[in-house]
Amino acid sequence: MYTLFISTYNYLITIGLLKNNKKISIKEVKSVKNHSIFLIPTIESILKENKLEINDINEIIVINGPGSFTGVRLGVIVAKTLAYTLKINIKTIPSIDALAISNNILKRKIVSIYDNKGAYFAIYEHNHRISNIKYLFKNDFDNKYINEIIINDNVLDIEKIASFLKDINSLNPHNLKPVYIKEIEVLK
Repeated sequence: MYTLFISTYNYLITIGLLKNNKKISIKEVKSVKNHSIFLIPTIESILKENKLEINDINEIIVINGPGSFTGVRLGVIVAKTLAYTLKINIKTIPSIDALAISNNILKRKIVSIYDNKGAYFAIYEHNHRISNIKYLFKNDFDNKYINEIIINDNVLDIEKIASFLKDINSLNPHNLKPVYIKEIEVLK
């Protein structure tokens, strides 16, 4: 079974290809504001390099945010469209959870994603989220969690993520919704 992994939540577009939950290829493209230019060609390139066609994909995993508003939206739309047209399974994972799972620290840790004003974060123990995902302005976040282990390295381990999701039910592509950082600010 081939799985296509899509992450566009930050400046790094990450496209991965797994076979039976084992990574066979990964491509990363730095893109500050041009995700729409690079996303589809990167998917096409990874498939071509592995001598696969889009119809060979059996499942899609997409990071559905939080992160860059446009980046998250683009990744989710492409994943939804592919899953719907190919009639294949789609699974999502928040960027915060994906980063926690990818990290080897198992004790208590805080995983964060920063924007210009603050941090979107959650608290984990043994890679299980023990808090809701929250947003705090930078000074408030830094002062409140000064003595904590903070993970914000943006390193994704697609094998660990796929393994984590293997027993999670897939979604109907129409029900897949992005999670945006700015949504938290709007709620204040």
